[in-house]
Amino acid sequence: MKITIEVQSDLQEKEIIIRTPKLDQQVKDLSQLLEKQVQQTQHFKFFDQDGTEYYLKLTEILFFETDERKILVHTARQTYLTDKKLYQLAELLPPNFMRVAKSAILNLDQIFSLKHTLTGNVIQFYNSQKQLYVSRSYYKSLKHRLNERRLH
Repeated sequence: MKITIEVQSDLQEKEIIIRTPKLDQQVKDLSQLLEKQVQQTQHFKFFDQDGTEYYLKLTEILFFETDERKILVHTARQTYLTDKKLYQLAELLPPNFMRVAKSAILNLDQIFSLKHTLTGNVIQFYNSQKQLYVSRSYYKSLKHRLNERRLH
């Protein structure tokens, strides 16, 4: 595989073109990886309690969780609302986000620690006092994903 980067100052936006003799699994995987990367740099629209719209980068988000009928979006210092359902977010979010409970999706890049206690499995985040509990049914797959990431 050959990678070429061309700089054209007259372009309005970045464009990625994949040229291939045939559409195989490697090309499909590469395309999906690029699409997910583009999604990560996009801004998503969220709201605060008074209805103000905010546009956040996915890298700022610690986790999503349900609270009654609302979906809360947690950053290190603030909590926002979204009009999307948790299952919709799970489909839209890149691979560094993972469901860790029926009511929560976690940004794996934001994990500072994972502690196994008698009352449950607790995640702590960088630069935040917020915590998230991991369901027992998701704990094993979370540990697996974290170990995979550590090896790469």
